[in-house]
Amino acid sequence: MKKILAYLSPEKYASLFDLIVGHDAGADVIVPYCNITPEDVRDMVHSCIFTRHPDDLKNTAIFIGGHDVNLGEQMLDKAVEAFNELPDFFRVSVAVDPDGAYTTACGCAVKVKKAMEGNLQGKKAVILAGTGPVGQRVAVLLTKEGCDVTLTSRKKGRAEQICALMKEKYGADVKPMEVADDASTEKVVSDKDIVIATGPEGIQVLSKSIWSKFPQLKVLADVNAVPPAGIEGVGIQDDCKELEGRVAIGALAIGSLKMKVHLKLVEKLFEDNKTIFDLEEVYAIANEMA
Repeated sequence: MKKILAYLSPEKYASLFDLIVGHDAGADVIVPYCNITPEDVRDMVHSCIFTRHPDDLKNTAIFIGGHDVNLGEQMLDKAVEAFNELPDFFRVSVAVDPDGAYTTACGCAVKVKKAMEGNLQGKKAVILAGTGPVGQRVAVLLTKEGCDVTLTSRKKGRAEQICALMKEKYGADVKPMEVADDASTEKVVSDKDIVIATGPEGIQVLSKSIWSKFPQLKVLADVNAVPPAGIEGVGIQDDCKELEGRVAIGALAIGSLKMKVHLKLVEKLFEDNKTIFDLEEVYAIANEMA
């Protein structure tokens, strides 16, 4: 029986990236549905589950893509609501990873944990320019590992809004801080063990002249693959590489693990018909793949 992946996206076009990875991960058929709203998801779920015998439903799965992570999570919630209206055997597995935010964040968090020898309990971390989808979820994951996490934005209100959202959605206590210049950047990293840059492509958010002042800094991780680096001195291929007494983790090292996680995620969609691959499930895969 063919493995069929229903790919749901609120965008005009399906992500070619996601479609290629889906095929490489073993899906025989990928059916992309675009311009999907959360209200459409219930009908999509019914189309998936009523077309095959319950014993065969592990061969059908749903992957939610697109660019808007919050919208993707709303679509996931609607899928779960649709399942809960039905008997337990009417299920298909579902994953959500808009713009690769889940898989990238999980790859980053696992690399950082590895650099800290597997122990993040009680460590202090800052996510610079962290209000985007990846930064938010890295913050959540590190918090759940026992880190004291600060998240920064150029606007205090934006940082506070995002931290409140993470508290509501994930129960994560993350500290907001406005960082708009060198002085505030220096202040926020001055007592940290870990610095992670998740800002826009091609924008440096931490200079070497600042981070080199603080010998207690142990890990510098940067998800930006477009020069200049988000953290000056961190190379895109650095994979837990020594950098003047610190451990440097570059975007391609994070991206390499992200790809492994993405492939394994799609594979696991077809192992059973009952798993919801939320952030914690994807993080578990990343830990297995590291």
